[in-house]
Amino acid sequence: MFYIVLNILCSVALLFIFKLFVRFNVNNLQAIIINYLAATSTGLVFSKFPFEAELLFSSNWIHVSIPLGFLLISIFYLISLTTQKISISTASVANKMSVAMPVLFSVFILNEQLTVLKGAGILLAFVALYLSSSGSETTKTESKSIFFLPVLVFIGSGLIDVAINATKAFFIKNEQDSEMFTITSFAFAFIIGLIVLVYNYIGNRASNKNVPFIEVKSLLAGLILGIPNYFSIFFIIKALESNALKSAQLFPVLNISNVILSTVIGFLLFNEKLSVKNKVGLLIAVIAITLITL
Repeated sequence: MFYIVLNILCSVALLFIFKLFVRFNVNNLQAIIINYLAATSTGLVFSKFPFEAELLFSSNWIHVSIPLGFLLISIFYLISLTTQKISISTASVANKMSVAMPVLFSVFILNEQLTVLKGAGILLAFVALYLSSSGSETTKTESKSIFFLPVLVFIGSGLIDVAINATKAFFIKNEQDSEMFTITSFAFAFIIGLIVLVYNYIGNRASNKNVPFIEVKSLLAGLILGIPNYFSIFFIIKALESNALKSAQLFPVLNISNVILSTVIGFLLFNEKLSVKNKVGLLIAVIAITLITL
C-alpha cells in the first residue's frame, strides 16, 4: 500500500504543477521536454544498479521503451493542455478512466477473471469520460471545441498502462530490469522531445534571430516536474511487483484515488467550478472504478 499512496501523490502533483504553468506563463512543450531529462537523471541517481549498456541493448524490453517514450511525451503534453484548457478534474478523469484498457488486457492476455460487475464498470467508464469532459460552467463553449483532448488522453494513457503492464508480465525479470526499463523509457521520451525542440528552434530562428533555444523558466519548471513524473511510473511498477493487489485491481484503486484527490485540489486551490453534468460524470467515474475493482 505504501507504493500505491506514493504513486497517487506523485500523479496528482503533476496536474497541480501543470496548472501553475499557466500562472507563470511557462512554455508547456519546453518544460515537458526538460522534464524527461530530469526524470531520466532522477532515475539514474536513485537507481540501486549501475547503468549497463550491454544489459540495455540485450534486453527484451528495449523495443517497448522506444514507442513508450513517444507515448509518454505525447500524452503528457495533451494532459497539460487538458488541465489548462478545461480543468484538473477533466484531465484526471480522462487519464484515469483509461483503466478500462489495462483491465481488458489483464483479462484477455493475462487470463484474469472478468465478472459482470467489472464489465459494467468498463462500460460506465466511457459514460463518465463523456460527462466529466464536457467542461466546467466557465469553459463550456471552449471545451466543446476541444473535446478531442480528453479523448486522446484517454486512449494514450490506456496504451501506456497496457505497455507497462505487458512489459512487467513478459519481459521484466528482476528489479534491475524494472529500473532500467523506466529510466530508458524516459530517456527515449527526452530524445524525441529534443528533436522536436531543435526543429522548432530552427523554424523560429528564421523569423526571430534573438529567440532563445529554451526559456530559463521552462528549464526550471521542467526540472521540478521531472522528479514526481519519474516516481509516478516507478511506483506503479513497484506496486505491481509487491503483489499487494492484482493488476486488474491495482489500476482502478490508483485511478479512483487520483480522480477524487485531483477534483478536490482543483476546487480548493484553483476554484474550478463543475457543472451538473461534470458532477454526475465524476460520480459515475467513482462507481465505474469501484465496480472494476470488485
